[in-house]
Amino acid sequence: MDKHAVITALRARIAEEIATMTRLAVEAAEAASHEENKPENDKDMRSTEASYVARGQAGRARDLERSHGMLGALSLRDFAPGDGIELSALVELRHRGSTIRCLVVPAAGGQRVQIDGVEVQAVTPTSPLGAALLGLAEGDDAEVPTPQGTKVYEVVSVR
Repeated sequence: MDKHAVITALRARIAEEIATMTRLAVEAAEAASHEENKPENDKDMRSTEASYVARGQAGRARDLERSHGMLGALSLRDFAPGDGIELSALVELRHRGSTIRCLVVPAAGGQRVQIDGVEVQAVTPTSPLGAALLGLAEGDDAEVPTPQGTKVYEVVSVR
């Protein structure tokens, strides 16, 4: 699987989210100053609440823009057999008979993309799974604490 294709798909997904969040922020800002949101008395908070929503949407758009840039600047390296997992590793895991593929990236954790019919999840080093994977190599087991108990993932390959 081509890591560049995964990064391109992740960046495209984030670009779509940036456009959506930017549009929502503009709409919320317009709603904050709309005539229907003018306070009817000193206890009426409609315009204030709409401005909070606009600020939140704009902040989310900025966060997404940072993630987009970080993914674009990520150096993708090839991993040799026995190399430990670090940023840009494409990792295949096995958990209870299921195969999971993830790409360790500095941002956009949790995003999932399809590449040639195969799902790949972005995992950051700050996530429980990403933190458990760092430094492991093929054949190692990653123990990930979850609210339902510890999950054990076998590292099948690191590319």
